Amino acid sequence: MRVSNPCLKDGLETGRQSAGKKEGGRFERGFGGLLAVVLIAAAVSGCGGDDKSDKSDKADSTASTPAASASPSAEASLETEPAATHQAEPSTLLTLSGSGTKNASAFKAGDEWTLSYTFDCTKAMAAVGGKGNFIVFDKEDKLVNELDKSGKGSTQQHTAGTHQLQIISECEWTVKVTG
Repeated sequence: MRVSNPCLKDGLETGRQSAGKKEGGRFERGFGGLLAVVLIAAAVSGCGGDDKSDKSDKADSTASTPAASASPSAEASLETEPAATHQAEPSTLLTLSGSGTKNASAFKAGDEWTLSYTFDCTKAMAAVGGKGNFIVFDKEDKLVNELDKSGKGSTQQHTAGTHQLQIISECEWTVKVTG
């Protein structure tokens, strides 16, 4: 079966089909007419924006035309599928462990960074019930202030720049900054 291609620009084929015989004020098309309309619509939908000159299309007027495209719901689901994003693991900016008071070395952080900590006062403060202080300053800002036997936690910070932590405690502790 030869299908005309309305995308051709040389005028050799027009893509028209005879209307059929008229019966009672209507044209009788039947299944063959419906099939022709579907094929023409598919061929026309393949025409358009990409105006590259392809000599193989002009030389062979029986070039294949797209029979049907993917269903609209399948196309929509492909278009709305979010691209996979990969969050990089935060880098470690500072790690400290010790006991007592300590001034940490300076570190640079972006807008978002996290201070994670642990402390254990049970040995150092056994004579007073095991409770002790654990305080972390960044310059004049108090980031952590706890009084307990032990604990752990983290705090989100939202200030970019150079920071220098000071840990004040009688207890054993660890501090880690990521960002």
